Amino acid sequence: MIQDIFPYQLKNAFCDSVPVLDDCLFSFLDGKVLLKNKPDGRKGLPSFKDLNLEIETINNLTLFLFTVDDVPVYLFQPKNINLAMSDHLQYCPVSDLSDVFPKWAYFAGITALHLEHWYSNNVYCGKCSSSMTKAQKQRALICQNCGHTIYPSIAPVVMVAVVNEDKLLLTKYSDRFLPQWVLISGFVEIGETLEEAAKREVFEETGVHIKNLKYFGSQPWGFSDSIIVGYIADLDGSDEINIDTKELAAAAWHRRSNLPKELADSSIAYEMMEALRIGS
Repeated sequence: MIQDIFPYQLKNAFCDSVPVLDDCLFSFLDGKVLLKNKPDGRKGLPSFKDLNLEIETINNLTLFLFTVDDVPVYLFQPKNINLAMSDHLQYCPVSDLSDVFPKWAYFAGITALHLEHWYSNNVYCGKCSSSMTKAQKQRALICQNCGHTIYPSIAPVVMVAVVNEDKLLLTKYSDRFLPQWVLISGFVEIGETLEEAAKREVFEETGVHIKNLKYFGSQPWGFSDSIIVGYIADLDGSDEINIDTKELAAAAWHRRSNLPKELADSSIAYEMMEALRIGS
């Protein structure tokens, strides 16, 4: 999965660190990430040296994110500075990070994207509308006017693989561009346990009931500011499908000996489907 970056380790302990020119950075614009075009034609992570900016400008627009082993990683928020004017820098789809060396770049990038969403969405206080400032000793934003303090938000998502003997229930979304067959998933509602959310999502989207939920694993997923919790469950009762057409374009039982191979191997959905695949 995307977080499996061994032997590297992402360490998210906060510190009030400032960058030097050789440190690497993530910068985002309209959901894309800034990457460097290398002489060999590949893409890499830019350093502050690549920006050709004064260190004072860099410090004013930079936030410490985390370290990977002992390498500090920063978020650069350029405001009105066009970083892509240089021939060797360009904003690319975040998925391009999967081909960037070092191995940890993709996971670090979507984790950085998660934090960028949080910082960008909380410039002003939600209680009094004053400007928020960064806390000095922890990852938090504090309103200097009313004292309101907020911490990074993480939305829990459940993902469910529903098994019916030699078949697995797969779906296709109707409300987003994702043509692949996927497992059922959805956000947890206020007041729900994870298990209750899993049962609700399966029934709401497909009309079937489940039992015997077993925890599979979890995955941080910065694209949606969430953490995905995966379950495997057995069908309980009828296998007749009645889809919610607002959510799904299709749902069908697939034989576990012939499951589609459409998903990237960085996702927990891929891991769950492979774990349930029966070799022919």
